[in-house]
Amino acid sequence: MIKRFLIALAVLLSVLAISGQAGLANLASTPATPVTLTATDILARASEQLADTQTVRFKLEIEGDTYIDPGRTLKLLEAEGELARPDRVRTEFKVVALERATVTVQLIIVSGHWWTTDLVTGEWTDAPVEFEYDPSVLFDNQDGIGPIMDRVENAERLEDDKLDGRKTYHIRAVVDQEIIGPLTSNTIDATPVTVDLWIDQETFDVLRARLAEPEDAPGPDRPATWTLDLFDHGATIEIEPPE
Repeated sequence: MIKRFLIALAVLLSVLAISGQAGLANLASTPATPVTLTATDILARASEQLADTQTVRFKLEIEGDTYIDPGRTLKLLEAEGELARPDRVRTEFKVVALERATVTVQLIIVSGHWWTTDLVTGEWTDAPVEFEYDPSVLFDNQDGIGPIMDRVENAERLEDDKLDGRKTYHIRAVVDQEIIGPLTSNTIDATPVTVDLWIDQETFDVLRARLAEPEDAPGPDRPATWTLDLFDHGATIEIEPPE
């Protein structure tokens, strides 16, 4: 369950880097004005900014049915947490188990060691071996990005927007589900997937990323939409093993 959740977060962050890295070589030598910046320019600069970001906090919200287990018994509702390069993660997420109880699980990862809270007692314990996963993929700029770098299609700059009072560039791209499906363990399984990004006009920090299935996606309570908000970029974040 935790592995699938982290993989999905990785996709949301990686789409930016995938798109942006593809345009790095095309940036003009002289600075462009905000009016003339293309979607490729913006994604490239945001990708560079993301690569330099050592810490970030996030909140993930889910619309529609998104199950994170093959038996479709665990429905993901929301999650929030923080990450610190290269190998530290702290997160709390909520799932509905067996369409009945809402369960909260906490997770800490430090240098490859995993701890989770017990569902009954709430006490910290070593995570089971099957939860092994390297969270550095969330900030990875090479492995996992290279193979699909050229498959993001039709990135376009939409009308500028505001998010929490900050001026943002709004970029949209369409991605085939076959490309990102394996990375999300196919929790988003309709195609194509629309990716929207809101990027701060001053800092080029990614403030929001949204993945959305098409409106005609088959199945109950569809389409599924994942919205990931990123904030406190570069903040002092200390993640230590649980006591």
